[in-house]
Amino acid sequence: MPSTPMGEVLSRLALQLQAARRTGPSVQSRQHFNRHIESKTEAEELAVDLRKQIRAGKFGQAAPREGMTLRQLADVYLERYAQVEHPDTIDDFRSMLNVICRTEVSRPAGSALPFGSWRLQDIVTDTIERFREARRAKTGVGGTNRSLSRLRAVFNWSIKVGYLDATPFKRHGQTLVKLSRGLSRSRRLDEGEGPALLAACNPHLRACVEAALETGMRRGEILGLRWRQIEGMRVDGSKVTWAPRAELALLAADTKTERSRRIPISGRLRGVLEMRRFDPAGTLMPPDSFVFGNALGQRVQNIKRAWENAVLRAHGEQSAFTKTCNLTVDARAALNRIDLHFHDLRREAGSRWLEGGVPLHTVKDWLGHTNIAQTSTYLAGTMKTQHDAMAAFDVRRHSLQGIATDVGSGGQERPQTATTGDEKPNKNADGRGTAIM
Repeated sequence: MPSTPMGEVLSRLALQLQAARRTGPSVQSRQHFNRHIESKTEAEELAVDLRKQIRAGKFGQAAPREGMTLRQLADVYLERYAQVEHPDTIDDFRSMLNVICRTEVSRPAGSALPFGSWRLQDIVTDTIERFREARRAKTGVGGTNRSLSRLRAVFNWSIKVGYLDATPFKRHGQTLVKLSRGLSRSRRLDEGEGPALLAACNPHLRACVEAALETGMRRGEILGLRWRQIEGMRVDGSKVTWAPRAELALLAADTKTERSRRIPISGRLRGVLEMRRFDPAGTLMPPDSFVFGNALGQRVQNIKRAWENAVLRAHGEQSAFTKTCNLTVDARAALNRIDLHFHDLRREAGSRWLEGGVPLHTVKDWLGHTNIAQTSTYLAGTMKTQHDAMAAFDVRRHSLQGIATDVGSGGQERPQTATTGDEKPNKNADGRGTAIM
């Protein structure tokens, strides 16, 4: 038998064929051929198929599109799209796709299979709905929607590059799978909650929190911000000065909506940036280093653990962890009761701007929303601002009532009427006076 890869395959096939003749199918067949050879007849059929591939010159080539699995497509998507277009967030892409592919999705026959093992040709709209149900059993509406959004993006990309001709999310221009609409959040920082949160943060997280409150940027946008995107900051030795119109320039590739936007840098944010502009040795950070990275300017991939610790401490709770470094049941329950997400800081920023008199359309531009209706439903007032608004209304109402009282008590000169005697009597058509009754 030749020592080529094909020879090795035929050797293994021959051994399995002999085993099938003596004792039944070999348990190694699944490992070598991605299938389980059940009988002598099946082994002989596989041998014929392999010989056909050799004669056609197709042996050793990648699996055809009809045989591709979701996991294989996800790997190509990571390599050909995510790594090229979003290299800074490739870990986020990989983590999400791993979650999707690990999810057990039930088959119509009743058995379940990891979604990554499903063949693309077997994935239909009902399969996506089954996947939705499986994810909802593990996470909430938001997490499920994020998984569906990423899965939809993978299918759309696969159509664009030619791996698929259709997507299970849409048929004949009609959307078949829609994201679920959960309850819209209106959580904002309560009075005194902001200072307590900042005090509970470690230095890196505190800088991220202050950036979120001053810019309304998303977590990924903050962590992906580079120094070359800070415009108007001038450094001369160890001295930092600012141009009158300093701005953050967010690139389209770094935003959720894939639209570039600019945000003016507030006075408070300037102080945060000045403290981070130099490394611990006093050296200026390179332009391509990350503003909210580690001490060396390298990207910090995740702040979830630090955020959960800070939220718990800010509310007087203990952050306890299991052996697998997850929050204990009690700590997780306390975190759920507090119900404060990092993304809520974005709403807090926009609401503060609106309360401070910034026009709604400007808030929309700073937040990067695609339409103003999204901005108006996104923002929320605190109970304090609502009570302040009612107090202001009461003051205005009392003022109006005072004016009305003054008029009724003679505090102002009463307008003259026909009964004052100064007004001439009305005349009818023939010129005679008309009696006033």
